[in-house]
Amino acid sequence: MEAWERRARHRERLRRKRERQVRQRRIMLIETAILLILAVICVNITTHKREAEQKKIASKKSLVKEALQECYKDFSKSGKKEQADFAGWITDNYPKETAGPLYDRAKKGSITEQDIYEILGETIHVLSDRKAGYLKNEKTMAKHQIYIKDGKREHEAQVLIAGDLCFAEEGFVLDHYDEVQDLSQCISPEILEMTSQTDLFYLNHEYCVSERGEPLNGKLYTFRANPGRMQLLSEMGTGLVSLANNHVYDYGAEAMLDTADHLESAGIPYVGGGRNKEEADRPVYFIINGMKIGFVAASNAEKTKFTPAAKEDEPGILEAYDTEEYEQIIKSASKKCDYLIAYIHWGNEDTNQYSESQAEQGRQFLQSGADIVVGGHPHVLQGIEYMDGKPVIYSMGDFWFNDETKYNGLLRLTVEYGGLKEMAFVPCLQTEYTTQYLKEQQEKREMFDFLENLSPNAVIDDDGVITEDDRNTL
Repeated sequence: MEAWERRARHRERLRRKRERQVRQRRIMLIETAILLILAVICVNITTHKREAEQKKIASKKSLVKEALQECYKDFSKSGKKEQADFAGWITDNYPKETAGPLYDRAKKGSITEQDIYEILGETIHVLSDRKAGYLKNEKTMAKHQIYIKDGKREHEAQVLIAGDLCFAEEGFVLDHYDEVQDLSQCISPEILEMTSQTDLFYLNHEYCVSERGEPLNGKLYTFRANPGRMQLLSEMGTGLVSLANNHVYDYGAEAMLDTADHLESAGIPYVGGGRNKEEADRPVYFIINGMKIGFVAASNAEKTKFTPAAKEDEPGILEAYDTEEYEQIIKSASKKCDYLIAYIHWGNEDTNQYSESQAEQGRQFLQSGADIVVGGHPHVLQGIEYMDGKPVIYSMGDFWFNDETKYNGLLRLTVEYGGLKEMAFVPCLQTEYTTQYLKEQQEKREMFDFLENLSPNAVIDDDGVITEDDRNTL
């Protein structure tokens, strides 16, 4: 009897154990089913949210793209080359900005060119170059004559422009330099600090650099520097030079070819002349703080022509005796940049009075698309004239050229989005083979008064800031 009861109790324990196991399995199955259901629900919710978010992003992208298309259409109306699907490229490559500030602007009704610059940090001209692949690397940029420099002031680009520089091995400023062996004893340290610290320092390179060639037969003054003098350009902080003048070819084709080679080796771009017509005609562009600033240069300075125009396979300069070709180059370049500086070597030497032909040509260059015209060749300062709100600087005079005592200086341009923010003149004096910064306020004021008196409608304040005199504007 006891054995039977023990077996019965054992069977009961087994039955209860199986029941518990069955209940546990049922609970696990239920829990698994619930988890699966919840997982499906979560997936569906996530998918729905993702689809909703994607629809929202697509909607934003579509709105931004439409606004960008309208903006780019207006940009292209001014004659600038239109790129296919520029708006789509922006929305694909700048997703964060598309979903954020660009969308905020588009939602308000439109996106402007200035909005694009403020949000993306580059103008449409720069972004177009980026889309076209021109900014991929230094080699590609150099092929398109584009250079990028870090601007020292946010949302601004500062360009410092000097007049004529002459390095001739005998009888000119290099003789003094060879005596003192210190550039700061030739050009004031204040000036050298400005030229080295500005975003871009630009001057007229009125000589050739070579050990080859012979002086042109019959030419009174011929200027040539030894290649070792290139370090002086670098010491000045030179970032760009014009070769459009009447002395770069003084020792013939070989010497001019050498000049181009030495400048290229020194990493200094040049404009207005070169190894062939393509080089002489082509503009140079600098991207500074997301703005694209262009430079073109030409010369019509010689009464007796010694300096040849560049040809297809021969070195020379861009001539502008007939200004039509130069005007076309200006027109084309103006459509590819945000601000265009046109240099011209022109006028009569050693006179502070500019001619009527200079005024006529200056107006033509501005009307062709230049934002400012800067002249050289007279070796002395000439006046400043505003034409329809844009300035013509008739002559910057000499920068560091010879032993004559005369006023000279630096033109400081501060460019912001939309154009010229400020134009100022840094007052200097060339004397005894040196160029000196005028420090004293009275000296500065006398120099500013001198320049102002040469100018029909420009005024210069005590800080050298130049503005248009509205009282003389018709």
